[in-house]
Amino acid sequence: MTKKLPVRLFQPLFGLFMAFFMSFLMSGAITAINVGLPPDFFSRWMHSWGLAFMLAYPAILIVAPLARRLTLKLVQSPFAPAAPVAGTKG
Repeated sequence: MTKKLPVRLFQPLFGLFMAFFMSFLMSGAITAINVGLPPDFFSRWMHSWGLAFMLAYPAILIVAPLARRLTLKLVQSPFAPAAPVAGTKG
């Protein structure tokens, strides 16, 4: 059996993965848009990615609670009981 990390690490770890993947993809796309695909594209991308990741991780940790609260105002809470459907008992 594999030992898992405690649940208290869920948010920081989730934020780490989100920052990793989003900064990787976005920095690659923006670098390609700005400079095209020159021979040194990969080194430029990796430089941009390093900077983007250093900004993305703290930003995600700060913005995620706000995004969660805004989302819960727009959708039914997954924790609330479902509203009864019209024409049914309950």
